[in-house]
Amino acid sequence: MYRSRNPVSATDTTDNSEAPRSESALKHGRETTLTTGPTSPWFPKVPEGKDGASTWWAYIKDLPHYDPNYPYDPRHTYGPDGTDDDAYGKDGVHFPVGRAQQTSIHGCVNEAWRLLGRDRVFTQRCLKLPNLGVPRTNRYARCGQVMPDVFIQERPRPGDNGHYVAYDPDNPIVFVLQVLFQSTFHYDLGPKVDIYRAMGVREYWRYDPDRLHRRTDEPLLWGLRLSAAGEYEDIEPLRTVDGQPVYHSEMLGEFRMLDEGESYYTFQTWDATRSIWLDPEQALKLEVATRIRMEYLQFQLRQQADRGGLETHVPDTLAAAWHKANWVPDVANAVDVLLGTEDWSTLLPPGDHRT
Repeated sequence: MYRSRNPVSATDTTDNSEAPRSESALKHGRETTLTTGPTSPWFPKVPEGKDGASTWWAYIKDLPHYDPNYPYDPRHTYGPDGTDDDAYGKDGVHFPVGRAQQTSIHGCVNEAWRLLGRDRVFTQRCLKLPNLGVPRTNRYARCGQVMPDVFIQERPRPGDNGHYVAYDPDNPIVFVLQVLFQSTFHYDLGPKVDIYRAMGVREYWRYDPDRLHRRTDEPLLWGLRLSAAGEYEDIEPLRTVDGQPVYHSEMLGEFRMLDEGESYYTFQTWDATRSIWLDPEQALKLEVATRIRMEYLQFQLRQQADRGGLETHVPDTLAAAWHKANWVPDVANAVDVLLGTEDWSTLLPPGDHRT
């Protein structure tokens, strides 16, 4: 299969006299077929044969998303709605990933949305880049765009729902996560490091669920933090819990990527107030359980107030305090109040000392 280190021009040729015909080749009056690569069987690559490069270019120009200004790379494949070129970033053109990549990316996005809201956390957006001073030998500097798997802005971008996002140095990107994929992981290790450093991305995290790069004695998750001198430095884990490294992010606090088995990965953050690891699913379960407990306690307290065992304002006063603090006492603690052995103020949230 033909490979080149530079984008193919329409005048380049190779030899493939034995290749069968294809509809795309016949459409352009050529005898050379578009062959496919073993890792991307549905995306045509440059065929062999003397007319291989010109046939490939004819195919590229027929794509519905063809961009005459983009430096198409024959080391990658391009289809009507998909590509394995992670710099392409065209709206509606997907990048094929496996379950491990999907679950780890979605896990990070969903948990960051829960903590920070949707106006600061983005995924699969194409960042349009100015001249960052990075040599054009860098593929992202050359094409003027990069598409992080996940990125977080310093400040919200409300209403910014377009696929293309202009890089804004006045609202810097403070967090990026890249999940390594077979056809592009070497870019995450080299060219993207240079681009994100030039962009001033404060934290650059990489996750390697398939161990494409990391050794068996190395954690799958690791990160870089931008120093005051503008250089990336390794981020050391805070500790290890259940065999998983725990890191600290300036944006997300303490977090880990939990391996659930069968290529499912869950991004979790530590809730120090409640001493529990949370992700959107766990947070929802906790919220439901908390709401049920609050309703039960309010019912019991109102009954006690109706019997004259509590002042009538107590159930509503406690409910308002619980809602404000997003906290509810254990039922066991409430029993003492219901029995009259403890004052109702013992059910106030920590730090609330009204009587």
